[in-house]
Amino acid sequence: MAPARSLLLVGTGLVGGSFALAAKAAGLFDRVVGLDRDAGALADAMAHGVVDATLCDPNESFQAACVAVPVAAIAERVRGAAQAAPVVFDVGSVKQSVIDALRPVPSGFVPCHPIAGGSRGGAALARADLFRGRPVVLTPTNATDPNAVAAVRRYWHAVGARVVMEDAAAHDERFAKLSHLPHLLAFAYVELAARTDDLHDVGAGFRDFTRIAGADADVWTDILHANADPVLRHLDELIDGLRDFATVLHTDRERLRARLAAIADKRRVLDSRASP
Repeated sequence: MAPARSLLLVGTGLVGGSFALAAKAAGLFDRVVGLDRDAGALADAMAHGVVDATLCDPNESFQAACVAVPVAAIAERVRGAAQAAPVVFDVGSVKQSVIDALRPVPSGFVPCHPIAGGSRGGAALARADLFRGRPVVLTPTNATDPNAVAAVRRYWHAVGARVVMEDAAAHDERFAKLSHLPHLLAFAYVELAARTDDLHDVGAGFRDFTRIAGADADVWTDILHANADPVLRHLDELIDGLRDFATVLHTDRERLRARLAAIADKRRVLDSRASP
């Protein structure tokens, strides 16, 4: 009988847990061993079938390790996982700071960022279809073994994801604008709005705009801190744009209308691109 194909899952929350479920469903691995510093999270992962064991047999060999922990902890966990598995990949939203913290980068490490998740985490919410049709960005370094990249590409394709290759610094710049800054704005706006006692009558627009402000504060502290420079650059650009809006609110109705109309057109283009 062939030996079991095992995955080491370091961090047993929503994203890592969903990968484990999807990978087992796709036949990539027969067994998942989970590690988590949060004993409650590890118990949840066992209870929901995300992992099959929570203790590593010293004689067990792993085909791969998925590191699914907050950004600030990724480098340390990757170093440990690289001692146990020839292929290691993470699921963090910031790439360059992790690579810098790891130097020299283990040859089997493939930095990854699946564009999937939710405002609430935990193994109880993990699901095997989380990555289906979703992009996953891979940012391998010059030191990354091409065979490890090929293996990780195969894993993501098998769970239904669409793989995109990108330079790590370019990735961080792009997601500073498209994800990290919007989260910071949502947090800041809810802080402002919460100064009133009238939030019980808020409408759908408020809820849509502020939904991501309910995200995990520890996770987003790590992300924003790790990618602070690009976020601050785009924040400065946004502040300039808001100041320009401030000058036309009372003084130039037509310029205000034209600008809003142009922005609305751009938003509709985004909707059309997202349509199947």
